Amino acid sequence: MQKTYYVYIMASNNRAIYIGMGNDLRHRCWEHKTEANEGFSKKYKTKRLVYFESFDDVRDAINREKQLKGWRRSRKVALIESKNPKWSDLSRDWFQSSPEVLRLRPRVARPAPQDDKSKRAWVEREREWVELKFYSKATILRLHSHDGMNRLSRSMLKQLSEAIKVVPIDKPLILTGNKTFFSAGADLHEVAALSGPPAYEFAQAGQALMKAVDQFPAPVYAAIEGYCLGGGFDLALACDYRMAAPNAVFGHRGAALGLITGWGGTQRLPRLIGKGRALQMFCAAEKVAAPLAFEIGLVHAIADDPLQEVIARLNANV
Repeated sequence: MQKTYYVYIMASNNRAIYIGMGNDLRHRCWEHKTEANEGFSKKYKTKRLVYFESFDDVRDAINREKQLKGWRRSRKVALIESKNPKWSDLSRDWFQSSPEVLRLRPRVARPAPQDDKSKRAWVEREREWVELKFYSKATILRLHSHDGMNRLSRSMLKQLSEAIKVVPIDKPLILTGNKTFFSAGADLHEVAALSGPPAYEFAQAGQALMKAVDQFPAPVYAAIEGYCLGGGFDLALACDYRMAAPNAVFGHRGAALGLITGWGGTQRLPRLIGKGRALQMFCAAEKVAAPLAFEIGLVHAIADDPLQEVIARLNANV
């Protein structure tokens, strides 16, 4: 399929200007809006798309980008205002109603060839991502990873937090995983390698994500199939509603490893199912299957396809 290449101009509220080029303008706008990458755009908050041109040939796009970057500011401003006098954000509706899938994956610098450890970590990060799909009545956020376990690594926490920033706040949000794992929780190998300050930052990142989900303006649903453990369980608890498949399994296995969650589960679970039952799950590292989870009030309902059931209920305004 023929690719289209874009030369675009992003601007801040103070009209600082950034000029870029790429073949996925929607994703580039998301990167600017969520400050996904370090550099000029993050420093100067260039989050509004104010101008863009499209090209069929990547060479033409590259040449045009170089040309615009070489212009004086006054000429760039004149170009923008010739098409967009009010400097309106041309991408303001792009994250509202499009049914297209948006895959979000922050760019991470490729390590030096001789740094094998960093290279392996880079490969792992490149093979996990968040997928957003926008519908008229809801947004679906799906976790993906190379092994299907959807661990909440530092990279995944960042992607989830950034995704929450760009989804529409006036319609329900549905979080889901795959048939076998909603999420296996934190990457314990990664956690074990963290020293004091990075470990504290990791804990804060998890808490910030759970808070963002908990305080999301619209209802948040967790459509859960398979294992929902540890930090993944915390994520489900931060949602307003939990719809489980018959094969869903819940638990905090940290006690078996000498760990306890720091992402809010110790507070949310007792409020949901009572202090005694919550202590049993935490201290005994107990795993709870879907039927018992429904019986004790951990999930709101069980359905063969929880995602489709949530969508059906939203469409029926249940």
